Amino acid sequence: MTVSLELLGRGPSRPDLLEDLVVDDASLTEILGRWTDSVPVVVEAGAATGLPSPDRVAEVLGRGAPAVVNIGPDPADPAGSAAPLADLLVIAAHAGVGFGSGLIPRCADASGVWAVLSGAVAAMTGADVAAAIVSPDPAAIVGLSRSAREAIRDVITCVVVPRDRAEAVAAELAAADPG
Repeated sequence: MTVSLELLGRGPSRPDLLEDLVVDDASLTEILGRWTDSVPVVVEAGAATGLPSPDRVAEVLGRGAPAVVNIGPDPADPAGSAAPLADLLVIAAHAGVGFGSGLIPRCADASGVWAVLSGAVAAMTGADVAAAIVSPDPAAIVGLSRSAREAIRDVITCVVVPRDRAEAVAAELAAADPG
């Protein structure tokens, strides 16, 4: 029997796109503990954009820690935070530190989750990230291959939603997944 030594150094397998994606603050540490021992760092928002500075997010990700960022009420609002959020997603997509060290955005609802997932895909593929945030395509995202869906989780570790909305948001996301 042949054993690939490369596989011995790998951590636990990454979750599929929607597996344990939506969490509330109370379950964040437990969910993260399944794949990483890094403690998440809450990155405070700046006054100008309402989002953390890209440099601060890059610093946190560079240390191998997941970066918790509050993305506001509606990232898909064209007049809102699409461009600054796009910058953060590009940084996370190109941080190159592997699963467990991506962004952990705080979203209000499923539309916010789809916006950040769509933006992550665009950031990974070189597409227009701000446009993807404003016009997410859930069917295209869940239609990606398993490995591509797992790769998105390198950028978006999980998404924190309000405790009273977590089940509903997870159910809405799951409804878009034919698999």
